[in-house]
Amino acid sequence: MALYFSSRSIPQLKAYSFTERAMILSIAQEKMPVPRRLICNLAKLVPICVIFFLVVEVEGWWKLLALLVAGIGYPLFTQPININMSMPYIDKAVKQFEAQRSQ
Repeated sequence: MALYFSSRSIPQLKAYSFTERAMILSIAQEKMPVPRRLICNLAKLVPICVIFFLVVEVEGWWKLLALLVAGIGYPLFTQPININMSMPYIDKAVKQFEAQRSQ
């Protein structure tokens, strides 16, 4: 099983533009069952909480830099989790997207 860090590297999504890939990924995330979605959200929430608790301990103006790094790092950290948890549902999402697009 491959680990994907970008939707661009998913073989099923190579033919699509950035916005189309984003729409397909959102469809795939909607198709996730609730327990899997809960695990996905917890996998994103727990490390982010730890990071922000560490940012609280930073003193002075360094806190601004730490918040900036945490804010920029958040999507870089969560996007691979979303992509890899959605992978089993990508094929169904592509079919649904193609059906919607052809209407």
